Amino acid sequence: MNLAAFKSTISQKLGFQFQQIVCADQKPQRWIEMLYRPKHLLGHMNVEQYFKSLTSQQKVDLDYNIFNQLPHILLSENPARLSINLMPISLLSSEFRANLRSLINNELINPNQICIEIVEIHSMPPLGSSALELLQLFRSKGGWVALDDFGSGSAHWELLQMGLIDVIKVANQNLKHNDHTEFFTHGLANFANSMRINTVLEGVETKEDYERGLKQGYKNFQGWYFDTALSHSSELI
Repeated sequence: MNLAAFKSTISQKLGFQFQQIVCADQKPQRWIEMLYRPKHLLGHMNVEQYFKSLTSQQKVDLDYNIFNQLPHILLSENPARLSINLMPISLLSSEFRANLRSLINNELINPNQICIEIVEIHSMPPLGSSALELLQLFRSKGGWVALDDFGSGSAHWELLQMGLIDVIKVANQNLKHNDHTEFFTHGLANFANSMRINTVLEGVETKEDYERGLKQGYKNFQGWYFDTALSHSSELI
């Protein structure tokens, strides 16, 4: 698919849903994550392959498009906090950074309602000073920055060292086939708690997943076990 064709299909074929992030007592806290998927792959096990197959420019264009939806989504959903994935490559794009800065400076979005989840991948480009300054601006206005899929790829340790990370999200489903899963996830929870960083255990599909994560010290949980996904879904506009 060339870039022009990709741009033309984003609004037609990319849909989104919302999933609650609940606290340790399983109560909703108006913290939701926006999940966006190709509509024909919603619920598909290998949906992440779709995003991995995109070129760098296509990934930036996708994030650019999605972040421009935030004023509408924040108005319609009015969450206490909306989590939204951001691919690291987009923070290296001057066009994306300028657009996000404009959304913030023109008060089209309220950072206090947003958690940017930087997706951890196997090849993690270093972030330059312009990207770091933008994240600092975002956090200075109440925004949260999370490391998503922490422990499954190459983490941005410089963001942890600089105190720019508010949340660590651990993908439970990515670790189930590891013989040391329980020790590993427990260690990640202890690490985050020792740094006073909030934690979310994702991919909680069973009562056993939830109870294990609770014992390991996770503060928040996300997954279809809680059956708290908002019932509606839409196309990106």
